[in-house]
Amino acid sequence: ARADAEHSAIRSQYWLDNPKVGIMHESNLNLMEQQMGPMTLWSVSQEVKFPAKYFLMGAAQKAKALGADEELDAKRLEVRRKVIAGYFNLFAADRIIALLEAQRETLREVARAAESRRATGAVSQQDEMKAHVEQTKIENELLLAQEERDSTEAMLNAVLGQDSYQSIQLPKEETQTPQLRVALDEIPKLAHTNANHVKHFQYLVDEASSRKTLAALGYAPDFSFSYRRAFVNAPNNAFAASVEMSIPLWFFTKQSSEFAQASALKTEADKNLEKTTREIQADVRSLTTKVRSREKLLQIYETALIPQSTSTMNSSRSAYQAGRTNFIELLDSERSLYETRIGYYRNLAQYVDSLARLEEMAGVSLSTLPFGDHP
Repeated sequence: ARADAEHSAIRSQYWLDNPKVGIMHESNLNLMEQQMGPMTLWSVSQEVKFPAKYFLMGAAQKAKALGADEELDAKRLEVRRKVIAGYFNLFAADRIIALLEAQRETLREVARAAESRRATGAVSQQDEMKAHVEQTKIENELLLAQEERDSTEAMLNAVLGQDSYQSIQLPKEETQTPQLRVALDEIPKLAHTNANHVKHFQYLVDEASSRKTLAALGYAPDFSFSYRRAFVNAPNNAFAASVEMSIPLWFFTKQSSEFAQASALKTEADKNLEKTTREIQADVRSLTTKVRSREKLLQIYETALIPQSTSTMNSSRSAYQAGRTNFIELLDSERSLYETRIGYYRNLAQYVDSLARLEEMAGVSLSTLPFGDHP
């Protein structure tokens, strides 16, 4: 709505102020009045600024409107990032809860196996007690995981404009890991060209530049045109017309002060643009590094850590049932497998968050994540 308001104001900056229409009754007892009586006149007048001022005011407002458009695009990307990050955080929370519940069931099976082996005297009661302690720890982790999910769901509902208690149910199937479609080395160039925050401050520089030139034209004269004509007791074809011109008589205080202010605001806009450009460059570099490292971590999880942990757990379970390993090693392998799987989903959520932030900073689509109808 604010962007629409700024655009709506452009045309008004190119146009004249409202004219003035008046009526005047004149009675001064002069010879004409003695002969014809008091006169009543109507008048119309128009203030006109120095012509170049209208073009500069319009250019300044146009730059301001284009800057508002960039702010709007930046806000859209911010909301998009929050929705995508919230979705994947909720997805990860669901998977973590499911893994913790599966781990709880696995520990129950392990506890039953320990009970069976203790009944035969193969192991001590300590193994059974350790299994129950691990189950209690899992219950605590489940409570914390559910708390995290509820918080994530509430924040996602807020971004979507829904009631914070509305339930969000995600698909049960696995979500595909987003992939970059642009080489990481190309991203800084794209961000320099398309970053909405940079373009917003560039338009603010353009606006400040137009207003500085406009302040310099404060020394130029403005004009006033007026026309008067009597319609009661007036001689035929009698009228009065005038042209007035402003003189910058107080330039040493008014115009010079206004120009100094506009010059300082132009300097501020330049520095803000430089600051924003450097911050965007730093953010892009940081996020690019995070995306690269998280992507490699996910590959390590998928190709090495999860298969190795699964194989280790299966071997430990078979060895324990056969009496070839102790209970501590079995618990360690069980815990390692589930912690590895949970770590994978946490890294996935962090990877997507960094990727969405990177696209927000760059202002363009860089991956297979949905981008909506944003240009």
